[in-house]
This record gives sequence, C-alpha cells and structure tokens, in this order.
Amino acid sequence: MAETTQGLALFQESHARLLQQFLELERQQLPPDVIDRQLMDIAEGIVRDYNTSALIAGELRLTDEEEREFRSNVRGLMGGGALMPLLEREDVENIHILGHDKVILSLANGDRIPGPALAGSEEELVMMIRHLAATAGHTSRRFDTAAPILDLRLASGHRLFAVTAVAERTSIVIRRHRMLQSSLERLAQSGTVTAPMIEVLRAAVRPPNPANMLVVGGTGAGKTTLLRSLLSEVPQSELVVTIEDTLELHLRSSGLHERTLALETRTANTEGLGEISMYDLCRAALRMSPDRVIVGEVRGGEVMQLLQAMGIGNDGSLGTIHAGSTRAAINKMLIYAQRSPDSPTPDSVLREISEVLHLLVYIKKLPDGRRAVTSIREVVGYEEGRVATSEVFAPGPDGVGVYVRPFKADGEPLARLMSAGFDPNVLGEPYRPRQYAPQAPPGGGAHGRGGGGF
Repeated sequence: MAETTQGLALFQESHARLLQQFLELERQQLPPDVIDRQLMDIAEGIVRDYNTSALIAGELRLTDEEEREFRSNVRGLMGGGALMPLLEREDVENIHILGHDKVILSLANGDRIPGPALAGSEEELVMMIRHLAATAGHTSRRFDTAAPILDLRLASGHRLFAVTAVAERTSIVIRRHRMLQSSLERLAQSGTVTAPMIEVLRAAVRPPNPANMLVVGGTGAGKTTLLRSLLSEVPQSELVVTIEDTLELHLRSSGLHERTLALETRTANTEGLGEISMYDLCRAALRMSPDRVIVGEVRGGEVMQLLQAMGIGNDGSLGTIHAGSTRAAINKMLIYAQRSPDSPTPDSVLREISEVLHLLVYIKKLPDGRRAVTSIREVVGYEEGRVATSEVFAPGPDGVGVYVRPFKADGEPLARLMSAGFDPNVLGEPYRPRQYAPQAPPGGGAHGRGGGGF
C-alpha cells in the first residue's frame, strides 16, 4: 500500500471544512470561476496555517511536492474528484450512480460490480454534478430543479447523463470512451468487423466518390466507435463538420482528423433564450462549405438537413441513428422527418432517402458482450412508394455479419465503392447455410430475407 504523504493527510483532515465551504459557495449561486478562486484561497490559508504551526513547533513544513498534492486534491473536490479513480479504470465501460451511496460499474467483459460511494449525501452529490455542469463541458450547463436533466461531456471526453428532482434519487450514468484511437483494423482485432467488411467500409469512405452512410444500432452498441473508425479513413485534406448534442467523436483532439470543426448544441438560459438545436447546427454547417457533414446522432428534424447535405455534393456524409435493424432505420428517418420545420410529405422523404443515401450499417452488442457489425444494406432505388434495399451482409451463425448477396451490378453504391478501387471479387462466394428452408409450394412465392423496402 502506498504511503500516505503529509499533503494527502492534510487534505483528508481538511476535507469536511473544504466541502462545507464548497457547498456554501454553491448555494450562493456564484459564478464557477468565483467559487474556484474562493475555495483555492481557503486552501492556501490552510497551507499557510499548517506551515506556520509546524515552524512554531519546530516540525517540518510541507514540501513543495506535498503542497502541490494538496492543491491537486482540492481541485479534484471541485471538479468531481471522487469520480476520477473510476474514470481512470480501463476495464470500466459505464458507471451507474443511483443516489450518493449506490454505484454500479459495468465492465468491458460484461460483468457488473458495486463501486464505492461518491458522496456523503444527496446534496453533496448534486453540488458536485452542478459544478461539473458549469465548468467541465464545452458550454456551461445548469443542473437544478428548474433544469433537472443534464447531458454533459466531461473534460476527459466521457459522457455524463444525470437527473435530479424528477427522480426518487439523483441518478447519473457515465459512458466511458475506451477507444478514442479508433480504426477499422482495431475493430477487426476485437472481432467487430471482418476482413470483407473492411474492404467495403474503407472503399465506402474514401474518395473520389464516397458513399453516404448511416450507422444503425441500439444504446451502447458501439455506433460512435464505429463512426469514429470510419472517419479515420477520411483524407486529412478534407474539412469535416461534426454536429452533436454532446461532443463525443473527438476527431481532432484524438488525432484522427485535424481539419474538424466540432459543433455542439446549447440549452436555453434561465430566461428561455439562447438554445441552439441540432437542426440549427445542421443548417449552419451547410453554410461552412464542408467536404462532409457528420451528425453524431439523428433523432429529430435535423434528418432533413443531413439528407440535404448528402444531396448537394457533400458526399461521404455520415450519421448514426437508434433503430433495431437497417430496415427499421428508414422508417425511423421518416418519423423524424415529420418533426422538421420543413414539413415534408412522407413520399418526398422516401424519394430523397432513395436518391442520396447509399449504405446502412448495423452494429449490435451480442449476448456474450462482444460488439459486431451484423448487417450492411445497400439502397437500390425507389419502387412503388418505398425505398428498395438489399442486404449484402447479414447475421451469420455466430452473430457477426457474413456476405450473403452481391451488390447490385448497376447500382450507385457499387459504382462508388469501385471508384475507390474496390474489387467485388474480394468478397468471395456468398455464404449459404447448410440447411435450407423447405421450398415454397408452386405459386406460393417466397420473400428473400435480403431484399425489401419501405
């Protein structure tokens, strides 16, 4: 066990006093920088008093290193310091905080274990999160009874979601981003994608005619990591504009793509003014002359702006969407489009999807905890009031997608892939299960699992 230094011991002795002062300053609703400055002034006073007492008693004063350690712990108290040890654990994927004294850690291997309490009371927990909301995000956010729901990106890049007042106990979920240095090769090493999939996805992203794609999946499936991996293939010369509710992609800070302009939504202030929505940012992005527009998560009327970006020459634009399958994603887009101020008709939405969207990629978390791309579907046209599609990769015996059907020979998706050097022959022969379904009776007509439309 590491030896407790005098700097840490002094912090532990002063913790109750510092916490009481911190909570009192928070109650006064002072600006975050004022709170930080005043609390650090108190901390400096504690250090001076300790050193003076030590000098009078003929004892050793704090060394410079011990003083730095003390100040670091005080700053940690202001910035959610109790969370830091959990956020630094590489085996932790999600942290669930159900009140001040109940913490559950979801590990990368699928296990769930209890974690240490983060605060001494509900009030202390709320104050800690409130200070993080005001200081740790890209933009300052509120967290109180008037604004009881918080969606925040921490300075570490992890995503925090919290609720208070409307919940029985203050509850928080933190999603750790474990794979900021993402690539298709890394996904292959973890079994998320196969070599044939990499050939398709890499060609789909690369110039001269990159495909427009949506990454589809449920919560925690790995959509953001897959999207980040796809974007790692984009040439550094291109200007990429990313649009997110809460910044998660971190393309520039992680070194994946230097020419990135990251936009983030903003909530309204106490007067109900100043809100910047995903729709607003998508409209603004189109005026920035981007090479590609990336929407971190499509969940409203901004879908029309993304489709517009795809249709006016911003080839290679990407986004993610919550849906249960690649087929269901198109229905979801139609629903979201109805929330747009543009008030498009369902038929016009479906026609636009069929014209500008090329590929849908589905990723899911398998029962054993692995994440895998299970389906890649191409959009092949508009037929009889629906978007016609064909599933090229479908779930195989172990859940991971396998090649089941060639791309349509005269289709737009294949033409775009081949412009980047893709050779369809690398996919080999389509997978065929050993046992076939009984043949349909004469005149019965059977529907292939891969085709379809909306």
